[in-house]
Amino acid sequence: MTITIHLVGGLGNQMFQYAFGTALAQHYQTNLLLDDSWYARLPAADTARQMDLMCLKISNTQFIPPQKEAFSFIKSTRLKKLLQSFLPNGPVVHREKKGFFFDRAVFTLNSANTQNHFFTGYWQAFNYIEAIRTQLQAEFQPRAGLNQHYQYYRSLMQSSPAAMVHVRRGDYIHLPAAAQFHGALSLHYYLAGMRLILEREPNTQFFLFSDDLPWCKENFPRDFKITYIDRSDAADADAQEIDLMTYCQHFIIANSSFSWWGAWLRKNIDGLVIAPNRWISDTSLDLSDLLPANWQRLPA
Repeated sequence: MTITIHLVGGLGNQMFQYAFGTALAQHYQTNLLLDDSWYARLPAADTARQMDLMCLKISNTQFIPPQKEAFSFIKSTRLKKLLQSFLPNGPVVHREKKGFFFDRAVFTLNSANTQNHFFTGYWQAFNYIEAIRTQLQAEFQPRAGLNQHYQYYRSLMQSSPAAMVHVRRGDYIHLPAAAQFHGALSLHYYLAGMRLILEREPNTQFFLFSDDLPWCKENFPRDFKITYIDRSDAADADAQEIDLMTYCQHFIIANSSFSWWGAWLRKNIDGLVIAPNRWISDTSLDLSDLLPANWQRLPA
């Protein structure tokens, strides 16, 4: 038996998928394979992404090698695997039934010992991975270590009460599909979160991460003590910034897996984590499997 995980999306999504696969492989005491074929034919409507997992200190680096196979003329990996499942000895295909939902059934597969299993989805629920948190804290660090550019910000974080603020705009504003599905959070959400932290820690220094720093510098009040994180041009900048986030004491995350990981991997578990009460445009979505109960939700 082998567990194969279909990887899609940016680094935050890749981390969720890898973590889910690792937890599942350990549960069944079997091997984990990673399918990164999505990145070779990125859908035109999606945000441009690249495979970034290798920038992290992950212990499992077994990727499916490019190969000729049945149904190779079909571009969709999910459809291809579904068709292959009808072949003798084909994999059992599992497609995530519901986003941001913990599906206990994946840990009780009837055919776990006799067939290979292929999983496609995002698997963004902390219950899948809570048991391996310590392992993930060790693996989800930059393989090359924190570089000098970000070490400077880390030294500032360690010298005063520090709070991370992540403002994601970019594709949430300018890419129609992402803007409609996710949508950027309001400035009111961020300011309410910052004031809440200041009530607890008046001397807090805020460290703001964003893909749109000019907008942030123009719109965030100047009376807050804010250090804006200039993005490095290093190839592993995403991995560097998620790791840098974990050194803060308090967190105001965006509706983004990127800052979700910064907060979940945090080194100080006693601080405040503030999250939006909506993750996507559908405000009726139940977020209890995505956002731990001790994370405080604010209107967004």
